[in-house]
Amino acid sequence: MLNLSHRQKRSLALSLVMAATLYLIVIFLIGYRDILEAATRLGWHGWLFILICSLTNYLLRFMRWLMYLKRFGYEIPHFLHFHYYMSGFALTTTPGKAGETIRSLYMKTHGVRFSHSLAMFFTERFLDLVVITLLATLAILSFTEYGRFILSAAIVLILFLPLLRSGLVVHSLQRLTVVIRYHRLRLLVLHLSSLLDSARVLLEWRMLYSGMLIGLLAWAIQGFAFYYILMTMHTGIPWHIAMSIYAISLLAGALSFIPGGIGTTEAVMGLLLLNTGADPVTAVAVPLISRLSTLWFAVGLGLLSSLFLGIRKDTTTAGNST
Repeated sequence: MLNLSHRQKRSLALSLVMAATLYLIVIFLIGYRDILEAATRLGWHGWLFILICSLTNYLLRFMRWLMYLKRFGYEIPHFLHFHYYMSGFALTTTPGKAGETIRSLYMKTHGVRFSHSLAMFFTERFLDLVVITLLATLAILSFTEYGRFILSAAIVLILFLPLLRSGLVVHSLQRLTVVIRYHRLRLLVLHLSSLLDSARVLLEWRMLYSGMLIGLLAWAIQGFAFYYILMTMHTGIPWHIAMSIYAISLLAGALSFIPGGIGTTEAVMGLLLLNTGADPVTAVAVPLISRLSTLWFAVGLGLLSSLFLGIRKDTTTAGNST
């Protein structure tokens, strides 16, 4: 089995330091007592509920991941595979969540081809983007300045699906390799075409609809957890507006290309809450609570899975050497 590389550990440590520094600055500027009071208003049962919602989101997405693996004809023990999947979250704060592809390295030891595991990762990310964009279209009911842009993005993503399924993009990339002179660039395009060709299997209609429905349920549960936080703070924001605020913030974080969307997601979430009438303390506290129970909860679970896999590797190595 594999451990986090030095570069991955450095990237994770940097993201943790950046996030901690940013959060501490915000808390200092707003007032730590007010934010702490808002956080404790949830109570232990409230924190437990939103963490369970996050865990349910991860479990549903893991079920979809297993569905993709089975479609390619592979079998990995579920308990071990779950830790492979969760270990990717330890590196979710890397640019574009690319660090999550560490799962491919773990799965390779079970004979899973890189083109297949990366196709699973690409399909998962793409469908999550589609689903979150669809949830963000609820903004049309309140945020007209964002609604039209998000609706246009949703239409573009949906129209892009037939292109991926048709193989037109794959064939175009394959033809492109003939005219590319640079060896490394040609290899990159070949790998990309192989990945998209494998992804077509996961974008067949039955797999596509199943994947989107699971993703919609997973992210709707996460959005409801955000709404629950707002209800606890007595903001009076309707559920559909809460869903759209959460989804728009995630999209903003993804488009910023900042690792984990750290700072961008929280800032957009806070601004949208202010626009809906939330007070400044709530507009700061709610994003912090939401991100602690989602992003950083996932990172923590990912680190635990990575630790488990590392201990298992050491135990296996010691057993083989005796």
